[in-house]
Amino acid sequence: MKKQNIRELMVRGEKARKQIFSPLLSDFGLTPGQGQARILYYLLKKDHITQKELADICHMEVATMSRNLDKLEGLGLLTRQSNPDRRRSFLICLTEKGLAEAREIQKVFEQFEDIVCEDIPKEEVEIFCRVLLKMCENLEAYSGNEK
Repeated sequence: MKKQNIRELMVRGEKARKQIFSPLLSDFGLTPGQGQARILYYLLKKDHITQKELADICHMEVATMSRNLDKLEGLGLLTRQSNPDRRRSFLICLTEKGLAEAREIQKVFEQFEDIVCEDIPKEEVEIFCRVLLKMCENLEAYSGNEK
């Protein structure tokens, strides 16, 4: 396989991912492609965190995070509570409804991972994850100055 196929395969994989996730996320009232499901998923893992912490975990710009939090708060899935450690900061917290939805989203994510990894040996999945992580690190480190 040629190195040039990497971009094409990433595009193909992203298209397939969207086709699977879009109808599932729409059932929750979430906007596909905005990262709202990812936010709920990470809040399930670690609740009561600042918007900045959540943006970092989700690999999302703070402004984008703010818009998503507004939507999720409007849906009754989370609240912003005063941060006792910082007066100008809020802690992002799941509501009971948000907790239930986050658990359902976790199931969707697990189902997706099962679909993606079907008929692939565990060792190959582990190698793929290590290689993909390195590729992500390379992309994130790229400054744009290289030719």
